[in-house]
Amino acid sequence: MFKQDVIVTLEEKIVRMERQFQAPLKLVWEVWTNPLHIEKWWGPKGFTNPTVEFDFKVGGSYRIVMRSPDGVDYPILGKFLEITPFESFVMTDLVDEHPEEWVKEVQKMAGVTGDRAMLNSKLRVLFEEIDGLTKVILITEFMNNQIRDGFANSGMKEGWSQSFEKLETDALPNANELIIEKKLAHSIESVFSAFADQININQWWGPDGFTTTTKSREFKVGGKWIYTMVGPDGTVYPNLIEYKEIVNYQYIEYIHGSGDPSKDDNFLVKIWFTSIQKNQTIIKMKMRFPNSEIRNMVVGFGAIEGAHQTLSRLNQYLR
Repeated sequence: MFKQDVIVTLEEKIVRMERQFQAPLKLVWEVWTNPLHIEKWWGPKGFTNPTVEFDFKVGGSYRIVMRSPDGVDYPILGKFLEITPFESFVMTDLVDEHPEEWVKEVQKMAGVTGDRAMLNSKLRVLFEEIDGLTKVILITEFMNNQIRDGFANSGMKEGWSQSFEKLETDALPNANELIIEKKLAHSIESVFSAFADQININQWWGPDGFTTTTKSREFKVGGKWIYTMVGPDGTVYPNLIEYKEIVNYQYIEYIHGSGDPSKDDNFLVKIWFTSIQKNQTIIKMKMRFPNSEIRNMVVGFGAIEGAHQTLSRLNQYLR
C-alpha cells in the first residue's frame, strides 16, 4: 500500500494539510466529489457515514453524518462556494448539528466561550498532479487563531490522516482498475432492461455528443455487440463487446475492445445493479485494464467523465 504522511502547517487563522495519493488527479477528484465514494472513506477509522448528501455545484448544499463506533452522530453541513473542475473547490464547514459535548470540548481547548457558530470554518480543497501522483491540499480557515489552535489540538491531523488512509484503501481502486458508481432515479428492472434492449440502447449509450450505431447484437452469454461510436468531431470508434456472464437484474460481465486483434486493447467490464428503494438503483461499473499505465491513459482521455455522461443519458432516457 502507498503510504504518505500528512504534512500540517499553521498559518494566520489557517490549518493547512497536504497528502499525496498514488493515483491520477481525475481519479482522486472522483472519490472526493461522488457521494457513493465519499461514504466509504470520510471520517476517522471506525466511523461510518449513514448519510451523505452532496449536491456538488456552486450554491449546492451538502450534509454528511459521521457516526462514531459508539453510535454518536457528528453531522457536518454547508454549501459549495466555488468549484474549478479538477483543480479546487471551496465549501463552508458548519458544526450546527454537532453534539453539545463536542462543542464544549473544542471551546475549552481553544479557550473561548460563546455561540457554537464561532467554530464554523471554510474549507478549500486543492488538487495537483505531479509525476503520476496527486497532491491534495486542505486549507481550513477559522474565525481566529485561538479557534485554529483548538481544532489543531483536538485531533484534526489524526482524524484527517485516518480518513486519507481509508480513501487510499477503501475508495481508490487497484492500480489497473477504474470504478464508476452512480445512483439512478429508476427501478432496477427498468435500468437493467435498458442495458438488455437490443435496439434502443443506441439512444443513450456513449458520452455527450456521441452517436452509436449497432451493426449486430446478441445480449446473451457468448453473444457479441458490434457497433461504432462517432464523436462530436466526426471521429469513428469501432467497438466490440463479448458477453461473458449475465444475471438478470443483478450483474453483467463482458470483454470490451475495438475488435481489431492487432491493437490488443481489450479490457474487462463488470457491472452490478443494486436496488436501494423502489425507484432508486445504484450502478457500479468496474473496468480492469492490462496494467496501470493503460488505466491512467484511459482516465486522462476522459473515461470517468464519459462513463458518468453515459449513465446520465440513461437516466434521462428512462424518464
